[in-house]
Amino acid sequence: MLRYLVTVWLLLIVPFLAWAQPPGRDVRLIVPYAPGGTVDTLARLLADALGPELGGGKIVVENRSGAGTFIGMQVVASAPPDGHTLGLASNTTLATSPILPGANPPLDTDRYLMPVANLIRVPIVLVGPPQAPYASLVELIAYARVHPGKLNIGQSGTGSLTQMLAIRLMHEADIRMEQIQYRGGTPALLDILAGNSQLYFSLLTESIAYIREGKLRPLGLASPSPNPALPAVPLLQDTLPGFVGDVGYGVVIAAGHSAEMVELWSRRLNQAMDRPDFRHRLEALHMIPVNGSAEAYRAEILADRETWRRVIQATGMRAGE
Repeated sequence: MLRYLVTVWLLLIVPFLAWAQPPGRDVRLIVPYAPGGTVDTLARLLADALGPELGGGKIVVENRSGAGTFIGMQVVASAPPDGHTLGLASNTTLATSPILPGANPPLDTDRYLMPVANLIRVPIVLVGPPQAPYASLVELIAYARVHPGKLNIGQSGTGSLTQMLAIRLMHEADIRMEQIQYRGGTPALLDILAGNSQLYFSLLTESIAYIREGKLRPLGLASPSPNPALPAVPLLQDTLPGFVGDVGYGVVIAAGHSAEMVELWSRRLNQAMDRPDFRHRLEALHMIPVNGSAEAYRAEILADRETWRRVIQATGMRAGE
């Protein structure tokens, strides 16, 4: 009987122990954005940090952009549940796309993806040209009310956080602006620099250099607290109470993975995030580390969803409008 029990125990535990050791084969990290942006940078930092733990394998970053991140998310969702395909996801994809009327996401993220670990939040700043006749959100609102429809504001896709923030701003400030679609933050910012656009809700990681060079003017931060990189820039919620909208990014994996596999990758990711040198690199790039357990990540997604559900109900916003 003892021999039988030992045999059964080994059959149950050996597969997990095998994965608890470096797997010795490559792991795919799917980035649902084009190369060169904030999430791509995060992915490559993670690849460097996690690679040594994989024995003979390495983290291979794959950029699968398009369809509002859902091309990349579908690659993750369709991967075999063997722990060798991870994906970076935004809280827009996981929290707001499922509830935004008209978005019609091609993937049920709750059903086909599992949260593994939250990683970062990135501050969002409302920027405009330095020569604009307004230097603050209060002045912008006053100008827009006197000139309805004269201003335009960029957005990086239907159902994107930039679109939702733009609609929310117009609703809560009682102003009207034209919305311009872009394929990402970089072309939106370049259009402001070229004088073709007036406003954009930008990731701080993408606009900070232009702000410091005086090429863009920050009008307010969509953050819950001041940012040390821009200590003189006020919070949008100082003028519009409750107006908060930073974006978060974390790691997801295909549904069907075992709880042990999710825990293994959550532990690995958090160990990397907790390293002082790694956190310093993130903070130097104006990314705010907020790592935690898979359960904490799921709870944050649901909390973000409820926040935006209230905004959607109040504004009546729909994707593409």
